[in-house]
Amino acid sequence: MIMGKNLTVYPRQEDVVPFYNRASVVLNLSNKRDFVETFGLTALEAMTTALPVIVPTVGGIAEMVTDGVEGYKIDVSDLDSIERRIAEILGDYGLYATLAQNARHSAGEFSEEAMVSGVEAALRN
Repeated sequence: MIMGKNLTVYPRQEDVVPFYNRASVVLNLSNKRDFVETFGLTALEAMTTALPVIVPTVGGIAEMVTDGVEGYKIDVSDLDSIERRIAEILGDYGLYATLAQNARHSAGEFSEEAMVSGVEAALRN
C-alpha cells in the first residue's frame, strides 16, 4: 500500500531478506516511553546483512550496538540527531563501509554456533 511519495507500508512479511537487500540503513525507533525493546531482532537481522543501524538508547537492542561502531544509539524523540546521522552515514562512504563491516562482524556474536558454544560453556561451568 503506497502512503505517499516517499512512504510505502507493507503488511507482515514471511521473508524480510528482500527488504534488507534494498536498504542502506535500518532504523528501529522504539519509543522508550511506550515500551523497551528486549532484544531487537530487526537490528540484528540488519547487522547480519551488513547494514548500519540506528537504535534506541535503552533496552537489549541498545546493548547490541556500540555507538559509532555498528551504527548509533539515538533517542527516538531527537529527530534532528537522527536526520544528521542518516545524512552522515549516507554521505561518507568510508564511514558507511566501516559501520557496515562492524555490523556484520558484531552480528556474528549472535550466530547459532556462537550461541550453542556459549550455552555449552555455561553448562560446563
